[in-house]
Amino acid sequence: MFEIKYYTPSEIEAWNELIDISSNGVFLHSRNFMDYHKDRFTDASLVVYSGKELLAVLPGNSYQKSFLSHQGLTYGGWIFKKGIDSVLQQEIIQSTLKFLFRKGFDRIRVKPVPEFYHSEKLDNDALMLSSGGVLVDEDPNYAIELPKVISDRGKRWGVQKAMNLGIHIEEDDGFVTFWEEILMPYHKQVLGYEPVHSLAEIEYLAGKNPEKIRQFNAYHKGEILAGVTVFVHPEVARTQYIASTEDGRKNRAVDLLLGYLMRHVGEKYIDLGGVTDPKTGLPKESLVQWKESFGGELYVGKVWEFFE
Repeated sequence: MFEIKYYTPSEIEAWNELIDISSNGVFLHSRNFMDYHKDRFTDASLVVYSGKELLAVLPGNSYQKSFLSHQGLTYGGWIFKKGIDSVLQQEIIQSTLKFLFRKGFDRIRVKPVPEFYHSEKLDNDALMLSSGGVLVDEDPNYAIELPKVISDRGKRWGVQKAMNLGIHIEEDDGFVTFWEEILMPYHKQVLGYEPVHSLAEIEYLAGKNPEKIRQFNAYHKGEILAGVTVFVHPEVARTQYIASTEDGRKNRAVDLLLGYLMRHVGEKYIDLGGVTDPKTGLPKESLVQWKESFGGELYVGKVWEFFE
């Protein structure tokens, strides 16, 4: 019923078109984003055709005898053309699983796109369970459903303090100022590790994905105090990086930035991302409290595995 094969660069146009008209794909799944780190992974992505019609793609890479949701992406799993019903979705999943097992993989691991990103809702859990998936991990994340007004008294006070001081928000047309003056020093001095994306990489990705990656900064008298890099999806704005200077933290510049995003950037959701401490693998309570203070609510990123 289906023709399933590994993706090749000759299919880049068809792949990207499928992402644009998919029910659950985001721009991170386009080859304009994925291919920037193609040298770091052994790509094993699949395409699923019915005749000449591309019905689904499965972004992934191989590691030894495992097929993994692409490790360079936040989310993965099967991405379906819009309008496909759950019965056909399940048939596609089962057919691709058989294909991968025949190719010698003994473990298939996927992390589906959260449902609030979907333009046409899929029941992730039902699809995974009905196809024999085993839930192996859960990653706590937080998102703000819009519209929402900040109710936390401390955060409301922080926003007002920043405004009274004359701190204002600007959208920057570049990333140099934030990366060099705030993000890199903050990661090295406070977090102890470098950002996932270098300045050159984020500039490249922004150029390849116009209007999808935006930079908002907080300034006071010409001095940058804080910034947030936002990955913009049709209904969701994800805060990819947030950082501030010591003065920015003292004067609550990030409170003002988040309040601005909630009013002007997010459409239905602001995805604040995860709360797991990379050093311990456990949720960081201070980060949980911080995200909840803006109205963030828990959603769980689930990881599923399939075995032959």
